[in-house]
Amino acid sequence: MSRAGAGAGVVVVGDVLLDVDVHGTVERLCPDAPVPVLDVAGEVARPGGAGLAAALLAGSGAATTLVTALADDADADRLRGMLAPGLAVVSGPATGGTPVKCRWRSADGPLLRTDRGSGRPADDFGAAVRTGLRRAILRAGAVLVSDYGRGVTADPQVRRLLADAVAAGTPVVWDPHPKGSDPVPGVIMTPNAGEAAGALGLPGGDPVGCAAELRRRRESRAVVVTRGDRGAVLVTASDRVAVPALDVTGGDPCGAGDAFAGRLAAALAAGAALRTAVESAVEAAGRFVGAGGAATVRCVDGRWTQVAAGVTERAS
Repeated sequence: MSRAGAGAGVVVVGDVLLDVDVHGTVERLCPDAPVPVLDVAGEVARPGGAGLAAALLAGSGAATTLVTALADDADADRLRGMLAPGLAVVSGPATGGTPVKCRWRSADGPLLRTDRGSGRPADDFGAAVRTGLRRAILRAGAVLVSDYGRGVTADPQVRRLLADAVAAGTPVVWDPHPKGSDPVPGVIMTPNAGEAAGALGLPGGDPVGCAAELRRRRESRAVVVTRGDRGAVLVTASDRVAVPALDVTGGDPCGAGDAFAGRLAAALAAGAALRTAVESAVEAAGRFVGAGGAATVRCVDGRWTQVAAGVTERAS
């Protein structure tokens, strides 16, 4: 039986990354190669992947539990320190080092991105998180599966508990990844247009048609295809609804999918109807983009939030 209602929390299940932005100035080229020299002025680090979704949820006031795989290294310790103030973390072991995405930026824009670490769940991951995940789901009003293709959602014990949550009537929002695992039946999928078409083996196509076919193939409760500045389409067994986007000028779409899926899960946890929850999620994602996207996310007084980048909204 679903525990959705006022004050109900959200469980986020998925792969966590560490995102680092290194900022500086470029005034010269390297003498031994025609590449810019970045004089580093500072860096900003934040949780990425499922960690960003969980941090944004907790920052919005939702009681949040994150279930993930964490390696035994300094980067994972850094992530634990970032997440600990605002949410509960249930973690199992990971191999291959913590995934770190580092973006090197000058005032003129990005220069380079470097990636390291695989962060794949260890063989005993499911056994390590099973009890904590079960207890968290029993208390939750909704579950958000934030799949970043590292393997958390492929674990058999995790999948069994997610299927049990669906069977119990708890809303499960599944934000998929092209390299991730197939959702369990009965969830609410939130692919973007490219992911929806790709999951069907198509180069593109009508988002409504893709959503309907994807819902049928995956036996999902609903499919919500996000379309960036064109909003989203919601397809259920009995309804097809287009939700227009919030009209914004400028902004940065990085992290918008996490903001969308998190808000959808939070609204469902609070007892909102699905269509109302999708409308709320579209608006939240638009405001997130308009405020500068993931690059503006900071921890302020122990709460993860956006520090607005001075982008203005246009009235729609």
